[in-house]
Amino acid sequence: MPQVVQIRCPRKPLRRLTSFVVFLLTAVFAFAPAGCSHLTRQMRFSKPIVFRISGSSTSARQYAGVIQNYLADVGIPVDIQPSELNTLFDQLRYGQFQMTYGQWVGGNQDPIFYKDLFGSSEIPTQTRAARNRSRYENKELDAILEQAIDTYDHAKAAPLYARAQEIISRDVPVFPLWYQANMVIAKKGVGNIHVNASGDWGFVKDLTLEGGQLVIALSDNLKTIDPIGSPSVDAASERVRSLMFNSLVKKDEKFDYVPELASKIDRSEDGLTFTFTLRDGVMFQDGRAFTSADAKYTLDTVLANSFAKSASFFEGAGADRKGYVRSVEAPDARTLIVKLSKPWTGLLPNLVPIAIIPKDSYESQKTHPVGTGPFKFKTYDSLQQVVDMEANSNYWDGPPRISAVRVRVISDSNAMQAELQSGRVDIAPLPTSLSPDSIKALGQNPNLNVHQFEGSNLNLLTFNTKETPLDNVKVRQAIAYAIDRESMIRSLLQGQGKIAHSILPEESWAYVPGQTYQYDPSKAKQLLDEAGFRVAGGN
Repeated sequence: MPQVVQIRCPRKPLRRLTSFVVFLLTAVFAFAPAGCSHLTRQMRFSKPIVFRISGSSTSARQYAGVIQNYLADVGIPVDIQPSELNTLFDQLRYGQFQMTYGQWVGGNQDPIFYKDLFGSSEIPTQTRAARNRSRYENKELDAILEQAIDTYDHAKAAPLYARAQEIISRDVPVFPLWYQANMVIAKKGVGNIHVNASGDWGFVKDLTLEGGQLVIALSDNLKTIDPIGSPSVDAASERVRSLMFNSLVKKDEKFDYVPELASKIDRSEDGLTFTFTLRDGVMFQDGRAFTSADAKYTLDTVLANSFAKSASFFEGAGADRKGYVRSVEAPDARTLIVKLSKPWTGLLPNLVPIAIIPKDSYESQKTHPVGTGPFKFKTYDSLQQVVDMEANSNYWDGPPRISAVRVRVISDSNAMQAELQSGRVDIAPLPTSLSPDSIKALGQNPNLNVHQFEGSNLNLLTFNTKETPLDNVKVRQAIAYAIDRESMIRSLLQGQGKIAHSILPEESWAYVPGQTYQYDPSKAKQLLDEAGFRVAGGN
């Protein structure tokens, strides 16, 4: 039998509500039809959809509550089930969910990850953790993605990814909600702030400051200062690494891969050989000249070990583990040649996080990093979570405009706000510990500026396409039409986001929106009717 849900709305204005009660009323009623005295919702399913979220995330709970209310408006009952994060990952891996909310940071910038998220071969199993948690299968899509991944020429690959996006957006195995904006809070004396959509810290080199040392607040703990050998990779450590190191390859503002310490990259016609011509005049921070011997040493070290950054250079596991890279050669000081065991378009993406270090320096890098980047390492206090650096006056791409940088980890949101308001912190780029409300409030401080830039980190819903009723594409489409994302961005994110139509950021060279979904509850109800989930007596 269909469920009936009753919500009683207040008949008279309520007074003297505590802020806690106001918050609850906002979560429950603000997104329901206004002005009702007695609202009855008839549900279309006999059982609610199980909506799994991280129980430790305040924002996930808030978003889930609002989404639950929107779906109830069109007759879809939802049971929100918070889980501890590791438990949630296990539930997603083993298919013990129907719908889940999550964020995708970083990987969504590259279209090769379409296969990871939607390829039939990437469905998780009891013995293999993989990323296609929606368990979506489409043979036509598989063939398109295989061809696209093997196509190095962007002009030929872009139409293939466009077709893939048309299929994915039509079938909705995931529903992109919004891109989180890149927010920066800074003292008014800090100038020349420009953050690209990837959110990396390359902009720090060009900052200006009235005074000497720049103090940067970081929300997340640093796990390591080791540039290549850590057993895990975390965003905070990678941001600090980018201030001291360069790689052979970097991403540009269209998320394409372009030379950094290389000045030119050539690929053989058979796709098996990449030749990197290296920049002249690049010096390490200890005075040594950068040559191909250093690049070869770095890559050989990564490939010979089981670092977190090593894993992506191999396929298979255990006895079946095979490397994509057959050899690394340095025929002269300005040339590096990487030979592959088979064509692999993943080489350049996986070289981006590989910091180039001087030959024979790996052991010392763990405590005293030395690279070619714009800032030189001075000290690291792991207990206080503070890193001090000074400008590299011999930096090959021009010296920084500030003389010194201190990075301080301030993970507590109240402490972060206090340090910004007191002026003891100069800038807080992408402060993950601060809520949209807190960031908006800091913008009222006369000594601070709040800057908002386009972002690429994605918030999305994932549907288990093997579970009834979400195995029906019209139900998934109905959910997409039932959620008012603009209202959520305006009210919950304080405008600090932008509607997403794809897993790719709009700045990507491969981006196309595909089929889009605007808020249309009537359309959602029509699709549910067509799917056979009707409400007795009409809608």
